[in-house]
Amino acid sequence: MRIKFKRIIFFIGSPLSQRDYDRFGIEVLQKNGFEVEVWDFTPFLHPQVNRNIKLFDAINWEKYSIFPTWNEARSAILKLQHNCFIICMVSYQIKSLTIYRALSKKKLRYCVFMANALPTISNKKSMLYSLRRLKKIDLFKVITVLFSKIPYNYMGIRPAAINLAGGAMSTIYNYPVSKKTNILWLHTLDYDIYLKKCLNPVHHDKKMGVFLDEYIPFHPDYIFSGLSVPSSPEEYYPSIRKFFELIESKYGVHIVIAAHPISHYENHPDYFGGRPVVKGKTSELVQKSGFVISHMSTSINFAVLFHKPVIFLTSDRLQQSHMKPYIEQMASFIGKKPINLDINPLIIDWEKEISINENAYMNYKHSYIKRIGSEDLPFWQIFANFIKNYNK
Repeated sequence: MRIKFKRIIFFIGSPLSQRDYDRFGIEVLQKNGFEVEVWDFTPFLHPQVNRNIKLFDAINWEKYSIFPTWNEARSAILKLQHNCFIICMVSYQIKSLTIYRALSKKKLRYCVFMANALPTISNKKSMLYSLRRLKKIDLFKVITVLFSKIPYNYMGIRPAAINLAGGAMSTIYNYPVSKKTNILWLHTLDYDIYLKKCLNPVHHDKKMGVFLDEYIPFHPDYIFSGLSVPSSPEEYYPSIRKFFELIESKYGVHIVIAAHPISHYENHPDYFGGRPVVKGKTSELVQKSGFVISHMSTSINFAVLFHKPVIFLTSDRLQQSHMKPYIEQMASFIGKKPINLDINPLIIDWEKEISINENAYMNYKHSYIKRIGSEDLPFWQIFANFIKNYNK
């Protein structure tokens, strides 16, 4: 039976920022005739985040609703009409089970978002990492793992109608999907930014390196996940500065910091030794640069798309953290090995570091950014076109 959808609602589990508003393509969907809303379930899904995180670009929008309790959220979902389509950006886990059950009870059509995938840990690395962390395991983590093994239909959950996929490897996440779930091949949200930047050629500076900052000592994702901070600012920033100083003096380059979108370096000491710290301009900086420096930032997408060599960094402390296998896997996927900043003396094969493995870059783009053959239209325009003609 064909349903004409009039209303699109985003379900989110973190506070809405101006950056999210832009990336969600809300105005694109509105121009396509849809009424758009955002429902925020952070207060009961992640109360610790709701208490401790303040957005620098928080948005005041009349169609943005915050639900303090799961009961209020469930009640609101059960009142929705079937001409509503849900874009569920809330991960499927024990804490969000109420949301998925309400969607299923009401038989609402919904999609899950898998478009921004990253290289996953190989089974071997995953096993070794898990063994090292056994001593840190707790009851909630055990329950979480067991829950992930239970088929969703045993929990009264209906599968998603659509899977919003990006690269060819972006359909591996744990969401309620089945063989009946439509896969809509799109691309990462970063690809939309790339398309726009391609319309505006820039002057390239081969001597400029861009560091993709991840705000490691302060990132609020650790509050979300309950993970310990990988490295303190006293340990982390001096080693990063030392590396910058080495390559700047030895190879005649200069480093610019692409600050993480949620960072607040204006409230910190000068952690980067006087180097420019630029926020909200990551794509522009990468487009202009000669090379990129990273740990495991999702903005590696821009380096691949703009065809920039990447230098991967790690440290003894990061090697002992949850970041270790992800840094190694991402570097490996584009033909590199991470440089450990704590090795003394630090020897760098500069020619190798600023080289590009063409096949690896093409494979990374196909696997994690944009599947070969998918449309080159903006992400949310492809989605709008599909939903207008959806007939299942």
